Amino acid sequence: MKSNKPSTFKSYLKLSKLRVIELLLVTTVPSMVISIYGMPPLSLVIYTLAGGTLLAISANVMNQVLEVETDKLMERTSDRPIVTGELTKTNGIIYSISSGLIGFLILYFLVTPLSSFIGLAANIFYVFIYTLILKPRTNQNIVIGGASGAAPVLIGWTATGSELETGPWVLFLLVFMWTPAHFWALSIENKTDYKNAEFPMLPIQESYKRTCIFIGIYSCSTVLISLVAAPILQLGIIYLFVSIFFGVNLMYKAFNLYREKIKPINYFIFSNTYLAVIFISIVADVFWTLRNI
Repeated sequence: MKSNKPSTFKSYLKLSKLRVIELLLVTTVPSMVISIYGMPPLSLVIYTLAGGTLLAISANVMNQVLEVETDKLMERTSDRPIVTGELTKTNGIIYSISSGLIGFLILYFLVTPLSSFIGLAANIFYVFIYTLILKPRTNQNIVIGGASGAAPVLIGWTATGSELETGPWVLFLLVFMWTPAHFWALSIENKTDYKNAEFPMLPIQESYKRTCIFIGIYSCSTVLISLVAAPILQLGIIYLFVSIFFGVNLMYKAFNLYREKIKPINYFIFSNTYLAVIFISIVADVFWTLRNI
């Protein structure tokens, strides 16, 4: 008789939350490209993504180890491997530490020491500052905690040996400001879950309209920073067109969310697309400029 129990490999794969790491992939490589205004060696890109991914997996897994009791109370997290017993907390801790250590060593020895320490700092910040301190205590948790999600920009920039000047910090700020609105939209969708787990998320402590006002403020700030990035990073017409077109659409989505013309999940999905397109347009702009020199 065939068992319905998931394989150990699939359980670890699910524990890794690889979909969350899409943000890392979308922001890291473009940051590498713009830092040297060209395509870095493929091997360097692979090592950077491998190290960054393993550190992100480490943080994701430790987050689930620490939040196993609250995960049991939320419908969307009740099927996570540690919650269901497919894996133990000990399995999770070993997996988290191992992947984090390997990721750090890859970045340190095969990329740059600075990128490895940025990755390690982001990992520690996410686990101890965001998960243990901010998330259970303040509705501004994702605002401050968003710093860890913006770290891949700095990892990508320093992976090429470039210094942390104004450019990478503008890109860091772009992702940092994008994160709260993106996450709050998802939090509205999962309001009941967060209420059951007693997490003080903004949509629980504030009205729908007020939450949408905050989403609108952060959306506008994100678009403004994307425009400021153009002259600082010396980007041209392709980037400007994309950032203006998609920026206007992002703000319009936020406005429609406030008017209850769209569902929060629609804003959430579009904001994902927005960030991906903005960073892809950086690469397109750089290559277009190089082609026409």
